[in-house]
Amino acid sequence: MTLITKDGTSVARGTKVGNNLYKMKVAIREPNTQPSKNKTITPQTFLAAEPAQSWETWHKRFGHTSYGRLQHMLDKNLVEGFSIDTRTQKPDCIACTESKQTMEPFGKSTEWKTEPGELTHIDLWGKYSITSINGNNYYILFVDDAERFSTMEFLKQKGEAPQKVKEYLMHLKTQGRKPKAIRVD
Repeated sequence: MTLITKDGTSVARGTKVGNNLYKMKVAIREPNTQPSKNKTITPQTFLAAEPAQSWETWHKRFGHTSYGRLQHMLDKNLVEGFSIDTRTQKPDCIACTESKQTMEPFGKSTEWKTEPGELTHIDLWGKYSITSINGNNYYILFVDDAERFSTMEFLKQKGEAPQKVKEYLMHLKTQGRKPKAIRVD
């Protein structure tokens, strides 16, 4: 480690002995002035420079403050010695995510109180960036609440979804099921 003054003059060098501790020899030179009985001692302050750290390191050092707040501090130059390697990623912090959870996970045991075909969960997915071999960009998923049986239909356009829902409900009726409700997001 090298200690430098604000004007860039190197004044001391040290070697790392472990656990972020450095052994240093520091000598302060007296200015070339006439000897005086009343010598004044001026305190010396040195800034230790370290290489730029990642966004994640600074996020943790500042008590898990948001990356947006860190960016603001960097842009406005609010903190001296705040050097970030801006090429590093801003990853999701597991500790921050877990601390923001407000609800415990649901238990694993679930009772189904519906008969097959009574309640169907429907979800429409898409538009995907890559079109399938058959020219499809969407799919619609039907999940029976009682049996958890899934049916998937591929769609070229989103507007085909209502007709696919009608066809699925008609299929349930022809199979002797009695559809009562559908649930969509």
